[in-house]
Amino acid sequence: MLTGESVPVSKLPAVDKTLREMNLSASSVSPETARHFLYCGTKIVRARRPQEDMDGDAVALALVVRTGFNTTKGALVRSMLFPKPSGFKFYRDSFRYISVMAGIALIGFTASFVNFVHLKLAWHLIIVRALDLITIVVPPALPATLTIGTNFALSRLKGKQIFCISPQRVNVGGKLDIMCFDKTGTLTEDGLDVLGVRVVSEETGAFGDVLRESSSFGSMSATAEMHPSPIQAAMYTMATCHSLRSVDEELVGDPLDLKMFEFTNWSFEEGRQSTGDGEDDESGLAPSIAKPPDVCPNVTRREGLSNITRANSNSEFSNPSNLSRSCVEPV
Repeated sequence: MLTGESVPVSKLPAVDKTLREMNLSASSVSPETARHFLYCGTKIVRARRPQEDMDGDAVALALVVRTGFNTTKGALVRSMLFPKPSGFKFYRDSFRYISVMAGIALIGFTASFVNFVHLKLAWHLIIVRALDLITIVVPPALPATLTIGTNFALSRLKGKQIFCISPQRVNVGGKLDIMCFDKTGTLTEDGLDVLGVRVVSEETGAFGDVLRESSSFGSMSATAEMHPSPIQAAMYTMATCHSLRSVDEELVGDPLDLKMFEFTNWSFEEGRQSTGDGEDDESGLAPSIAKPPDVCPNVTRREGLSNITRANSNSEFSNPSNLSRSCVEPV
């Protein structure tokens, strides 16, 4: 079923403002409130309590706002069971043309009938000659002629290695001006990949060379952390500005975000949920950490290496887009 989310998407708890702006009579959910909705058919892979909630026993509560055919899934099923009648303008214009010609034939039939009566012709001759005008305006061989034309079009398409299993669609195809195909999975391979990164030069304002490897962005140093170059700033952005999550030690999220992060060769460490039971453990939600590839996994904070960078992924916080920042700090 085409319901729910196509990729794992983070949902946030609803607030009082969301409840006030919610319009249950609308046919669809507004983008502002969609991030608080779980659609019918969605599989929940993980649930975590809000950061500001200090209750370790807190549970997630959900309110059902739509049921049956009023849900997104129900609307899809209803559209399949009771589809809207589809009309084609070409067919409608054809019937209109035949109706106009039939009206003209009826006028001609009436005029011919009256004229033949005044000439005092035989009744059988009057009927035959008057009805002959209708067959001239609307020829009986018209359906056969259209069928022959359709078969001729099918033979030409077959010569181009184009096969049609529905001949009545040939007329529809002949009226098309533009044909669009679904890009991913139809004409191309499944999924996406990053070809490279081009950074705008501050001096010239033009695009630089294409960087096809993450090693081309330069090494991470303390100076670069405080005053990053545009290329290194692009690396920080690609490593932190995303909505990826780690579920069962596997990164999930938007395919574009996933490929972008894999291009950087950084490692992603999911934030931990702490309850504050330990003496040194602060309660709350620890942010997710993105580390550059040159960080040794055995190095700890106490060793005080200044060339190690830790980036907090800003997807943990629900800030507006104009307030989002990539939090980069030396460890």
